[in-house]
Amino acid sequence: MRKRVFSSKRKRQARTLMAALGMTAALLFAGCGVDESDAYYQGMQALEKKDYSGALEKFQSAVDGGRDAEGYRGIGIADMYLGKYEEASEAFAKSLNDVRYPKLNKDFIEDVLFYQAQAYLELEKYDDAATIYNQLLDGKHQGQAYLLRGKIYAIQNKFGQAGQDFQKAVSLNPSYEFYLEIYEIYVKNNRQADGAVFLQEAQEIKPSTGEDNFQLGRISYELKEYDKAEGYLRKAVASGSSGAVQLLGKVYMDAGEKDKAKELYQQCITDNTAPGAGYNGLALCEMEKGDYDSALKYVTRGLSEKDSREELLFNEIVIYEHQSDFVTAAEKMKRFLAAYPTNEAAIRENKFLESRVKETQGTAKAVIGSSQSDPSGDASTGEGQNAADSGNDTQGQQQDFTDNDGDGIPDDEWSSDGTFFNGETQEEFGNGYDSSDW
Repeated sequence: MRKRVFSSKRKRQARTLMAALGMTAALLFAGCGVDESDAYYQGMQALEKKDYSGALEKFQSAVDGGRDAEGYRGIGIADMYLGKYEEASEAFAKSLNDVRYPKLNKDFIEDVLFYQAQAYLELEKYDDAATIYNQLLDGKHQGQAYLLRGKIYAIQNKFGQAGQDFQKAVSLNPSYEFYLEIYEIYVKNNRQADGAVFLQEAQEIKPSTGEDNFQLGRISYELKEYDKAEGYLRKAVASGSSGAVQLLGKVYMDAGEKDKAKELYQQCITDNTAPGAGYNGLALCEMEKGDYDSALKYVTRGLSEKDSREELLFNEIVIYEHQSDFVTAAEKMKRFLAAYPTNEAAIRENKFLESRVKETQGTAKAVIGSSQSDPSGDASTGEGQNAADSGNDTQGQQQDFTDNDGDGIPDDEWSSDGTFFNGETQEEFGNGYDSSDW
């Protein structure tokens, strides 16, 4: 069976469809002060920082200290993020077994059951997952249980039963996220028309927040109603949604309205609503033109902002790939995967990079071998093979730069290392990340 990982997209879906980290904190710490020296609390902090190995250590300490149910639950979550689903399912089973006073901890039990079912889904143990969802149909989160059981039916090509569960799910929880998730399930199974019916139903829900406008923009985009999408997304951009910036820019770029896209990106920088997303968009425009030096400058500038770091850092890797600097790209990807170990696209891209680096090293050895037989040494100087050794890699420290052209972008190329991005929507080497990961 092909090993799968708890990708960024599935993590986001899990946060929407299950009671994820926020629910955990509410369950375990409501009504009492948080002891920051507590091992379980430290484990949760490590999870938020994506330090999954560190989280495992803290949660094990919590178990050793007598907090078995919570500790095993935390271990299971960390294992999920690390793609260790068998271990995760076992940890969740131990958590459930160690719950004291089950009648007083129904919310906690329901939460763990959702996670355990998700682990079974990842392991393709659909009957085991369905058994849990059947049990959860009587719980507080009935809508989630119906949606996820419907997903299993769809996987098993039982679309009649899936449709019934989906209708029940949105009747219980008529949220944009549910409708979009149902649509994605249908699309994955080549039944886009069936999914579109749910999106059209979702359009009847009136928006009340910037996030609602973003979701309606997503829905209109999927339905190819681009004028509607633009209207909703502009409202979402005004509220500071970086995701809306990326999607609206994509709407313009797809329509060939590149000037509108650039104007949007520049406005986000000027207004400081989503400056990182703005710089990322400008970088994408330059990448499309093939001007990777300018694109890298925009990425670098964007990394000084707080938003859209993941997109920017992945695009930095893509730029180095386009410049055939596979060694630098591979080094940055290595750090990317250290921060985002379960990112499926990054894992795939890393395999490509590893193969290119090996080819580069093999070619270099061949050239060196031939130069050793040539006393002049003209065949290879040994310089410039690894850009990371040339002083461009600042280890996350920003260097001083000049800006003679007044565009706010450093004239000298310099690279800012750090933390990394979710590349699951990178269509192929060369396209960059345009945040289709809505």
